[in-house]
Amino acid sequence: MNATSRAILQTVLSTDPSLSPVEQNTVRDLIEGRTEAKGEQVSFDGEHLLISQKRAASLLDVSRVTIWRMTKESILHPVEVIPGTWRYPCDEILAIARQGTGAGAVASGDRQRSAA
Repeated sequence: MNATSRAILQTVLSTDPSLSPVEQNTVRDLIEGRTEAKGEQVSFDGEHLLISQKRAASLLDVSRVTIWRMTKESILHPVEVIPGTWRYPCDEILAIARQGTGAGAVASGDRQRSAA
C-alpha cells in the first residue's frame, strides 16, 4: 500500500465515529498490511452493510444487467450513497442468495406474475 492510501485510511479511522468495531479492526488490519483472502464469503454481523452492484452480481452469480433489472422490477432496493452512486443492502442480497432458486428465477417469476 502506498503512503497516500495509508494516510487516508488512518484519517478515516481517527475521524469517522460511525465505523463499527468490526470495520475499525478491518481498517487497522489494512493499514498494518494484514490482509487475508476471504474468497466469496460474506460475513454479516447484523449491521447494515451496503455492497456494490458488481459484488451483488457476483454473490448471486448473475450479470450486472440482471441486478439492474431486479432493481427496475423492485426486487432489489438500492441506496444512493452519493449522487449517482448506488449500493445494495447486503442482507437483501444474501436473503435472495439463500433462497437457492437463483436470482434469475426470482426476477423472471416476478415478471410472469405481473404479466398475468
